[in-house]
Amino acid sequence: MHTLFASYEPEAHGIPLPDAVVRPGSAQDAEQTGRLAAYREGEPTERWVGIHHRKVSNEDNCLVVAELDGRVVGFGWASYLRPVESGGHGAPDGWYLSGVVVDESVRRRGLGLRLTQQRIDCILSHADEVYYVVAASNRASRDLHAALGFEEVTRDFALPGVVFGAGDGILCRLRRRPDADVVDLDTRR
Repeated sequence: MHTLFASYEPEAHGIPLPDAVVRPGSAQDAEQTGRLAAYREGEPTERWVGIHHRKVSNEDNCLVVAELDGRVVGFGWASYLRPVESGGHGAPDGWYLSGVVVDESVRRRGLGLRLTQQRIDCILSHADEVYYVVAASNRASRDLHAALGFEEVTRDFALPGVVFGAGDGILCRLRRRPDADVVDLDTRR
């Protein structure tokens, strides 16, 4: 039986997967990422493959995948959202991380962290901050993102399409460090 999330066990770690490659995703990955999403959600594969094909073709979305032995074993999305324009409040327009899905067979092997870091790096290469929202009860996600530098911004917000069962949502932000190295790619051509 599959589960939506691994249980919260902060001290439980498996052996890292150094052969796994974390890379930007493409339209060619939508079939495999859609299958992973469908399995996780317990819904029809065709529906999720279609959603992933549409999302990957939209420039407001960024897909990152983890691949092992030629098979996609995990993915994560980031999206540019416009909450106020869409009827929300208290959350700014910007790049937001959304869920990471890792195949059950390779969980607790560092892929969630690598997928999250890759999305952060991608976003901060062209934006000053990145956001994510989380349920206060989701300790695993909160711990992971806090370790990467995310800080709580507010609990008084509404992000259209995102519902927290107990009304316990937290909006968090990571800002680019002012002392971070910046490489001007135009001057390197």
